[in-house]
Amino acid sequence: MRDKPLHKAVLDDLGPEQLHQVADELGTGSRGAKRVVGETVAALTGSLAEEAASPHGAHEVEQALDEAQEAVPAGPGVRRVKGSPALAGAVPFSGGALGGGMLATIVGRTSMPVARAVSQRTGIPMAQVSRALKILTPIAMAAVSRAAQNREVRADGLAEMLTAERQATRRPGGALGALARLFGGGQSYGGGRHRA
Repeated sequence: MRDKPLHKAVLDDLGPEQLHQVADELGTGSRGAKRVVGETVAALTGSLAEEAASPHGAHEVEQALDEAQEAVPAGPGVRRVKGSPALAGAVPFSGGALGGGMLATIVGRTSMPVARAVSQRTGIPMAQVSRALKILTPIAMAAVSRAAQNREVRADGLAEMLTAERQATRRPGGALGALARLFGGGQSYGGGRHRA
């Protein structure tokens, strides 16, 4: 059985309280925050797919995702992965911190392109998006890691899996297509404390 799409997994892992925090950082309501979650998943999986396009990059992304499994973010919806003893004593991300190692390196390389893409697609200023990404990125990385583990995808299949997830989020029936219909197409979410 296929696990749920990444954008839905991230929303579940966030839970209402953290989604509210994301909305506050963005200056929008919960619908706008959900759209940003979808845009973040699409941009992050796209950036990770680019990183994983070469054999060397794929191994780096795989290592980062392995590290993400050992540092599961705390949250109401986060579930431990069955059969993973390393997660039993896992230290949660604290305040969005990613620690060191390859996880921090990959997130460091992708954070600006992701923030820029989300800002451009939503109209929300980059500074606000960047603050929200401090909450979203650890949760999204853990969700990507969990999806790769559940699907038994290793380095050589990561680019394909990540590209497929990005496309699933963007297609008309996916999260962003549904939200675009809700919001009437190309509406911007910038402009201060707009409540979607």
